[in-house]
Amino acid sequence: MGKIGKVNQKILLTAYRRVRKFIRRPWFYDKKFLVVLSVMSSLFLWSVLSVNASPEEVRTIPGVHITIDQEGIEENFGVRFVEVISPESLKDLEFDIKVRGRRYLISQLTADDFTAVATANKSVSKPGSYDFTVSVSCNNPLLDLTVSNNGQQMYVKFDRYVTKEFAVSGVEGIGATVAADSALSMGTPYSNVAKVRIEGPENEVAKIASVIIRADVNKELYDGESFDGTEIFRNEDGDELTLGQNTTITRYTAEEKVAENVKVTIPIKTSKKFKVNVAFPNAPDSFDKTKLPLSVSPGSVTLVGTPDAIQNFSESYGSVYLAGEIDLTRLSNKVNSFTFPVSLSTGLEMSDNVENIKVKINLSEYSVEKMTLTSAQSKFDYINYVGSRDVKVKTKSLSNVKIIGPAHVLSQIKPSDISVYADMTGFETVIGPCTVNAVVSIANHSNCWVIGTYTVDAVIS
Repeated sequence: MGKIGKVNQKILLTAYRRVRKFIRRPWFYDKKFLVVLSVMSSLFLWSVLSVNASPEEVRTIPGVHITIDQEGIEENFGVRFVEVISPESLKDLEFDIKVRGRRYLISQLTADDFTAVATANKSVSKPGSYDFTVSVSCNNPLLDLTVSNNGQQMYVKFDRYVTKEFAVSGVEGIGATVAADSALSMGTPYSNVAKVRIEGPENEVAKIASVIIRADVNKELYDGESFDGTEIFRNEDGDELTLGQNTTITRYTAEEKVAENVKVTIPIKTSKKFKVNVAFPNAPDSFDKTKLPLSVSPGSVTLVGTPDAIQNFSESYGSVYLAGEIDLTRLSNKVNSFTFPVSLSTGLEMSDNVENIKVKINLSEYSVEKMTLTSAQSKFDYINYVGSRDVKVKTKSLSNVKIIGPAHVLSQIKPSDISVYADMTGFETVIGPCTVNAVVSIANHSNCWVIGTYTVDAVIS
């Protein structure tokens, strides 16, 4: 026997003596100890058998995500993955795998424990459809598993991606109505989105001819209201298109800002008729404009707007639409014509496409007379002074003052009917002599007035 054999014999003999000594101890034969030892031995044996003799089974793992291997394809050929054409079950790039293995190994597995990659069966170099093969692997390579449906085949579409902008060509509010017995009407719907930018497969984007914004309203409206909207894409024939999930839509407002959502506003309008008139801001106090030979075209207008806008206008101006102002001092004894563009506040518009108001004042039958006014016969004073100093009108006579009116009325005007006022507007900080505009006013005659401009001298001390 060699040296190594003698060493091994000595080790075995020592172990035998220790075991024999251990089992001869009294407590080893205690009933409680033997029960515990039996249970532990059983558990140990069960564990060994479970690991080595557990039966195999097949388990379905749902929702394993498929990654399309397109590394280098876009960089080299300018095409990208668009969609799965077939089978239909893989459209969402997820599928259920069947795993075979020992029960204790596969019982706790989930989709996150697997990686599925689809690889092209041949080179992808241009737009088109290609065959791909799905390879599934477990993220823990030490597990002894078999995926029975590994090698799944799929048909995949590739295309170039392009970007194109479309202006919104229309806005619709489907099912929006107003009460038939009301004075309300619906205005033209409008959206916060003015244009959209589409990024997607070239073949898909090329089919788009127009974009509209649509909201499903389906209710009776009593006031303007906004609703959530969506884009509707149409081809040249007007047919609606459904864009794929790989298409990106960016929305823009009229101010070129990105719109986070799509809104459709449907304005509700009402209408009211107003008489058209003009104002004469510098008319004498006794002036009666109803005696003026005045014609206005059109004589009345219908304003259309939101109920609030119409109400606010009525509260501010009554039943009159004021076309503009006319300076009486600039009129002559002939036909005086004026054109006033329509100007309305927000929320109002003019019906019947009225853009201008035309006004004619026919003074061809009026006469003009010149008069010299003196402080001895007419009143000379000042107006519109807000300062704290003394004001004196130095002018005592005003020559060639033109007065216009019907001839039979002019003959009745006396110098005492006329007043000359120094207009001190804006002179509150002036000290000393100054020349200011004169306001010449006629009393007791409602259809005569002064034309032309005049000045007088005053002193502020």
